[in-house]
Amino acid sequence: MTSIRYSPSASESGTHSSSLQRDVKSAGLILLFSTLAYLLAGCLVSEVTEYKITLNSDGKSGTFTTIMRNVESDSPDSATQRRDFQSLLDRWKGNQYLFDEMEKGMYVKERSLRLEKGKLVWRETAIFADLSKMIPEFSPDKPLKFPIADTSGQSVRTNGTLTTVQDSSSIMWPPHARKYELKTVQRSFTPSSNFAKLFKARSK
Repeated sequence: MTSIRYSPSASESGTHSSSLQRDVKSAGLILLFSTLAYLLAGCLVSEVTEYKITLNSDGKSGTFTTIMRNVESDSPDSATQRRDFQSLLDRWKGNQYLFDEMEKGMYVKERSLRLEKGKLVWRETAIFADLSKMIPEFSPDKPLKFPIADTSGQSVRTNGTLTTVQDSSSIMWPPHARKYELKTVQRSFTPSSNFAKLFKARSK
């Protein structure tokens, strides 16, 4: 499973509680609360995952874009794989997913599931009116710091500053940034499912 999770470092735990800790938690939520909640919380995985948050000139509204390339199931069981595939279709065509995102403050403008170069790709574009209503601690004049875990099995690309200390990595964006971009690529991706084949069969 793609492992991009909020994982506080040792220096951020215990007695070191501060406003910076709250900022760190907010940054992780900004990037993860929507995308990982609907795809990665279950048994769906992707070889390449891209996130982009773009704020408008008002500094609070904006667009959240997600792209997941080569979406598959992480289960070796064929019956579970079929259920995972159906779950993905439900998110593509069903209304409940739209309702769930609206409750989080996101309005999904576009969502697509298609084959590209023989691999199944999920794309979504959503808009939000006020980031601080979804993330109360968010403030545009504070830096965004996003700790990431388990980077040994993936490459990470970002327009922020990636810092690695021992086994801990984090991404930092400066105050008043308008774009926050993150892309992860799994170095070894060998799921036993074949969603492209299932998708082709469904399209016939």
